[in-house]
Amino acid sequence: MTITIKDEEFNAQDIRRLYSAAIIKTEEGGTKEVSLEWIDKEENANVEIIHYGIFVDLGDDDIESFYFETREEIDMALAKTTEQIRQKRNGR
Repeated sequence: MTITIKDEEFNAQDIRRLYSAAIIKTEEGGTKEVSLEWIDKEENANVEIIHYGIFVDLGDDDIESFYFETREEIDMALAKTTEQIRQKRNGR
């Protein structure tokens, strides 16, 4: 089974972990990954979102990153990825 994200194909068996995150600016000026759920619950107006990402962990420190500028873009990409997995599990 293959999964495609932004025209990149991955064999599902090679994926150790597939996750999404928002990349925010820290108070120290660096960046940090936080879950989309944390962003959804966060009421702190001081949180600056740099961008959003889908990350494909292939093991051995090999992580493919796909960045999106808006929440709408990442939500659409996540919906497409979820649909691919659902269809392939159902044998389509």
